[in-house]
Amino acid sequence: MKKTTDGLRMIVMIGCCGALAIFSSTISKSPILPIFAARLGATGAQIGIIASMSTIPGILISYIAGDLADRYGYKKILICSLLIFASAPFLYLLVSDPLQLGAVRFYHGFATAAFGPVALATIAAFSGKNTGQNLSLYSSATMIGRALAPTVGGNAYGIGGHTSVYTIAGIGGILALCLAVLFFRKPGKEEDKSAATINKGNEKAESFFRKFLGLLTYGPLLFVGILNACMYFAYGAFEMIFPLYAKELDISPGFTGILLSVQLVGVILLKPLFGRASDKVGRLPMMIAGLSVCAVSFFLLAAIRSAYVLAPVIIVYGLGFALVTASTNALAADVAKAGAVGASLGIMSTLMDVGQTLGPPVVGGVSGTSGFSAGIGILGGIMLLAAAACTAWHIKEKRQKPESLS
Repeated sequence: MKKTTDGLRMIVMIGCCGALAIFSSTISKSPILPIFAARLGATGAQIGIIASMSTIPGILISYIAGDLADRYGYKKILICSLLIFASAPFLYLLVSDPLQLGAVRFYHGFATAAFGPVALATIAAFSGKNTGQNLSLYSSATMIGRALAPTVGGNAYGIGGHTSVYTIAGIGGILALCLAVLFFRKPGKEEDKSAATINKGNEKAESFFRKFLGLLTYGPLLFVGILNACMYFAYGAFEMIFPLYAKELDISPGFTGILLSVQLVGVILLKPLFGRASDKVGRLPMMIAGLSVCAVSFFLLAAIRSAYVLAPVIIVYGLGFALVTASTNALAADVAKAGAVGASLGIMSTLMDVGQTLGPPVVGGVSGTSGFSAGIGILGGIMLLAAAACTAWHIKEKRQKPESLS
């Protein structure tokens, strides 16, 4: 009973820290970042690059963070990442040109790069048969912060400019850090031993690069990672270009923030249910449905020019996003090799960041030459192709190995 209680307390703590940290990170970019970058003189392509700078650290260190959690535990990594969450927002206040803004975004990206995979791996280690449900509960907690951020950020910018936005972001990061420090202040807690739980059965650690290459070439994990990369390619690109698209439609920053928050309402409310459903009916069917919903939503968003009609379509897109992401990390944990849950989720985070890094500049470049509707339409096409690939894989696995990846 005590182990169960300690595990629940740990999951709740990580969820609360995640909500505050993601709020802090999201308000720093949505919807203010492209507007702030344009005000500093950045071009359309430069805005896309600046938006992507925070995801590059994820490519560089997510696997390292997950592997260290497998070997030595997660506490120090979580605290270090939260130190960055607490300090980075105040550096935006010193920015005076696009290059400096890109550098701050790069530094800020190390926070989510380390925190994300380690938090997911720790929750997975304590979840047993409820991996999808608990990972989705954690994700919903972070989505609360992600959903509040655009509305708060858009209105704060209208009141006090970028200074008020980044001050609020800093406060959120500090609160997350304080919560973690208070929780971990006493040594010897049951949850401090999570590395042993994650690494059970892997007494002899593999070499760093051998383990990395082995996981990166492991078919099931690579497939899930590529699907996740496609999902976040679209998510990152849409988050970057939509404020500019809304501005073209004469929508205020405040209402733009509300629209970006609306897309996450369904994610927050339904993702835990989707995660539980994926535990019971299988991961891939949920992902196929979600990718299809996202594809249709993007095609509709590309054609719609009314602010009031955009809202319900964005809600539907949020539901599709929830269907996919309720299953991807859980599926990665399912197919992870023994003793490599953290590293496997680190690989997932790395591939996710590759997608999220490429999305803004690629779609930003297309939008700059062909218009925002074309850029959003391309995202629909990518989702459709991903749904088709997922369907083909599911059919193949059902024929060959009915028990795998389902």
